[in-house]
Amino acid sequence: MITYKILEVTDVSKVGAEFRGGAKELWNYRGPEVILAGPADTGKTFGALHKLDGLMWKYKGANAAIVRKTNKSLYGSVCVTYQTKVANMKAINPFGGDKSPERYIYPNGSVIWLGGMDNPDKVLSSERDFIFVNQAEELEEGDWETLKTRCNGRAGNSPYAQLFGDCNPGGSKHWIRERARRGALKLLGSIHRDNPTIYDSDGNLTESGKQRLDALDSLTGVRRKRLLEGIWATAEGVVYDTFDPTIHVKERSKFEMAYFTLAMDEGYTHPAVILLIGNDSDGRLHLVREFYERGKLQRDVVKVAKDWHARYNCHACAVDAAAAGLIADLRDVGVGATPHKGRVLDGITSVQALLKVQGDGRPRLTIDPSCVNVINEFESYVWKPEKDEPVKENDHALDALRYYVVSIGHEPTFISSPLAGW
Repeated sequence: MITYKILEVTDVSKVGAEFRGGAKELWNYRGPEVILAGPADTGKTFGALHKLDGLMWKYKGANAAIVRKTNKSLYGSVCVTYQTKVANMKAINPFGGDKSPERYIYPNGSVIWLGGMDNPDKVLSSERDFIFVNQAEELEEGDWETLKTRCNGRAGNSPYAQLFGDCNPGGSKHWIRERARRGALKLLGSIHRDNPTIYDSDGNLTESGKQRLDALDSLTGVRRKRLLEGIWATAEGVVYDTFDPTIHVKERSKFEMAYFTLAMDEGYTHPAVILLIGNDSDGRLHLVREFYERGKLQRDVVKVAKDWHARYNCHACAVDAAAAGLIADLRDVGVGATPHKGRVLDGITSVQALLKVQGDGRPRLTIDPSCVNVINEFESYVWKPEKDEPVKENDHALDALRYYVVSIGHEPTFISSPLAGW
C-alpha cells in the first residue's frame, strides 16, 4: 500500500508510485475536462485514482466524487482498487462501511462521494471540485454534461475544477471522440508500456505482464480491437452488420431533398430523440439532424419538434404508438404524429434493406456526419447471444428510425411546398 508522508501532496514525485505516458499527463493536466483512454490493463484507473487521492490531500476541504454508469458496478470495481491499491485506509473513513460506503472522509476535511448515474442524487446534490468517472465510455454524453454542471468551479475549495475519467475505446463515432474532436474535451492516450507492472523501467515485459497480455491476446473480434489494440471499433455481433461509415455517412445538400419528415423516440431517463429525415425524389433517405438529449421535459422536446416541423415543412412524424401522451402533445401543437405498432424484427429487416447498396452503387439510407449518436448506435446495437433478439441498449435513435421506416417510409413520394425558413 502506498501512503503519504505529508498531507500536502503537490506533485507526482511525492506519491511513491511510478506513472508514465498518459497517466503522467493526466496528473499534470488542469483543464476542465479530460479522459484517459486506452486498452485494458494499461493502469488508467490506478493513475486516475492516485490523482484524485492526491488532490484530496492537497486541497483541504475539497469536495469530490467517483462515478460509474451504475451504482452496483461502482463497488465491485473502482472502489476495490481505491481501497486496496491507492488510498491510506488507516487515515480515511469509509462512511457507511468498507463494502458499500456512501463517501470517503479524509482527516483534512476533504470528501469523496460515491454514486452511479442510475441514482445520481448524492453525486449531484451539491457542487464538486473534482469528479472522476470510471469507464466513461459507458455513459452517454448527456450524463457527462450533467456532471459538468456540478463541477464547474463554484465549489471553490481548489484553484481549479476538473471532470476527468478513464475509458476503454468504444465505437468509431463514440461521443468521447467527437467531444474531443470539437475541442471540448482533452483526450489522452494510454498504452500497455505505460503500466510499470507489465513493462519494467528498461522496457522489458514482466512475468506478470506476459500472463496478462496473453489473456488479452486470446480475445477475438471487436473486443480484441478495443481491449488489446486500443482501437475505437464497431461492436461485435452488431444488428446492422452492413453499416459502413465510409458508405453510409456522408453530407448531402438539403436542396437534394424532395420533402422532410420527423421520427421520434420518447425518453427522459433515457435520451429523447428527434430525427430529421430528408427524402429525395428517388426514394433515398438521409438523416439530416438529430436531437438526442436525456433529462429533458416532454414539453421542451415537443417545442423542438414543433420548430423543426415548421422550419423544414415536414409532412409527418413517426412515434411509438405506446407514447400516447407524446402523440397527443405533438398533435396539440400541429405536428401530425403517426403512431407506429409492429414487431421489432420487422423494423430491423426494413432498415437493413435500406442499408444495402443497390445496383446504382448507392444505399437507400445515408447519415450526416453531425448525427454522431445515430452513427454510434449503428456501431453498438447488438444481438443477444444466440438469440434472434437485440439487446435493449444503444437503440434510442434506431427505434425512432425503425418507427419511421415501417409506418411512413414506404408511403408514396410527393413534393412538398418550398422549405420554410430558407
